[in-house]
Amino acid sequence: MPLGTEVKQGQSFQDGTGLTVRVREIDSNHRVHFSVTEHRKDAKPGEMSYFVFVNRFTRINSVEEDCARIKQLGYVAARHVRIYGQEFELLSDPFPEDDRITIRAKAKGDSMVRTLRLPLTIVQTGGKQQGTHDGPTRRHDPSPPIEHRISSIRAD
Repeated sequence: MPLGTEVKQGQSFQDGTGLTVRVREIDSNHRVHFSVTEHRKDAKPGEMSYFVFVNRFTRINSVEEDCARIKQLGYVAARHVRIYGQEFELLSDPFPEDDRITIRAKAKGDSMVRTLRLPLTIVQTGGKQQGTHDGPTRRHDPSPPIEHRISSIRAD
């Protein structure tokens, strides 16, 4: 993490071992106080110097930030998408559940409503999955899928 990185209360960070922490406060001595966010029996609050903290940990988005980003990519209610090898109609916008991103949907030809965890490929790479179509598309929507519009903007 660059030395100019700002650390704020409430932000989440992860180190190279996968340890995830949330910043509780930064005191007047520039020590970062944090709590481990994973469910560990031996997890205790910790603290370390600001310098050591920013060199060990990398900031990660909160699930709320990820939900907002995924929603902007078109994963919203009334869209159709292929996830886990099935076609689904999305019945809700993405929402956090147990520090994961989920969505309510029903499979094509099935009336049962399911709560699905979105695959990490969607969460981490911004929505495009390998081996599937270009993300969600709205039925009878004459505009190209949102990923094509974003790609054409980035190509410049």
